[in-house]
Amino acid sequence: MESIIKLRIILDATDDIFRDIEINHDAPLMHLHMATLDAFEWVGANEMAAFYKSNENWDRGDEFPLMAMSPELPSMESATVKDLIPDLQSRGLYVYDYLRMWCFYLEPLSISAASEGMAYPSLALEFGKSPDPLSKEPEGLDDPALMDAIFGDSDAADDAGGHESTGDPELDAYLNDDGSDDEAPGENENIDDYRDQF
Repeated sequence: MESIIKLRIILDATDDIFRDIEINHDAPLMHLHMATLDAFEWVGANEMAAFYKSNENWDRGDEFPLMAMSPELPSMESATVKDLIPDLQSRGLYVYDYLRMWCFYLEPLSISAASEGMAYPSLALEFGKSPDPLSKEPEGLDDPALMDAIFGDSDAADDAGGHESTGDPELDAYLNDDGSDDEAPGENENIDDYRDQF
């Protein structure tokens, strides 16, 4: 007989927002991924996501990404709900949209036999209003160091005379050379006038 696990999926937000989902314990994690988005009414949500094994401190453990980097690595298609949460003492994390980093905490409430005539996964309880998945600002946009790393340091470019700083003072001086040099005009204008310095 099929084993059904009831999971409380809690959104990491200032308000209390959670959903209880009942799902076949042997179902692929892809089903839990889709059921979670559906339960929170995130229709058309197509961002990257991953499940993680966790513990009582909500630390991230083994990862089950949406897509595996190679066939031998686990993914939401190859791993099951039981792989993520094998028993009632286990916990899991679900991270959706790596730019906005929506985090959900997964706690098992019960494991029982499937009810006859019931279709799974099913939404057993809904609490709190779900936010729009685009309502959260992408993380790191207020971090000047991160913005400089992504878009370049505009102040450094201004200081370097219009060219971005390379971090190498000699190269910056060469790139910012306006064509003038210390030699008087007219000197060394012919290639034969240059001495071999080696």
